[in-house]
Amino acid sequence: MNDTNNVQQVPVPKQKKSHAGVVFFLLVVAGFCFYTYYEYTNHQIEIARLKEECTPVSTTKDEKKLDLNSTIVQDLYSKVATNIKEDVAEPTFSDNMKLYLAFRQIPHDKIYNSNCNQFSDTAMPLYTCLDNENSTPKAFKEETLKIEYKKLFGETATFQNANIQLGRKCVGGYQYIESRGEYVEGYCAQVPTTSYYAEKELEKVISKESTIYLYEKVKYLASAGQKVPEELLSGTYKYTFKLDTNYNYVLLSKELEQ
Repeated sequence: MNDTNNVQQVPVPKQKKSHAGVVFFLLVVAGFCFYTYYEYTNHQIEIARLKEECTPVSTTKDEKKLDLNSTIVQDLYSKVATNIKEDVAEPTFSDNMKLYLAFRQIPHDKIYNSNCNQFSDTAMPLYTCLDNENSTPKAFKEETLKIEYKKLFGETATFQNANIQLGRKCVGGYQYIESRGEYVEGYCAQVPTTSYYAEKELEKVISKESTIYLYEKVKYLASAGQKVPEELLSGTYKYTFKLDTNYNYVLLSKELEQ
């Protein structure tokens, strides 16, 4: 007879719980957090970069220097930069010069072939009108010039039609004919020449709030044995542009800094 009470039961060891799943889960969470932080950081850096690139002018009271090679700077400077022949013909920032600068902005497709009807040879010194098999005068509408004038100098700027000619020189050469509502090209036999020359350099451009200031360094020089005319003043010229209600940077002034 077997004594079952004397049989010793061997205890079954408890299986250890595996932590592999927990570790894997934690690694996944950590990786996700790191990826999210990395993407967020890159996103913020990209936003900062776009703000810098897409907001080239300062909209605060703080001054900001603009890149001289930026498109906005080059565009504004091209509207006001003049050569020595233009400076000699009209040394001051006169109404004639303003009208001439607006004329320079007219797109080529707004200028068309025309005729000499009602053109006056006595209304513009040195100019006459030629209309023959070898020469056809160009013309453009007065409204075209008015639009460019307002874009350059602002909606509130006073526009007045007048012949486009700098001084009594062969620079410009479009006569305003009121009855036609057109500007008609004249011909000048004298080729504009000068013995003076100018060294011009855009020194710096600063934006502040809605205003941009262009600083141009100018030095006028003469050929040997000649003297620069008193009206040609060397120095630093400041051009002031302001953003208007039509989102155009309009030219407010040109001043020689003392």
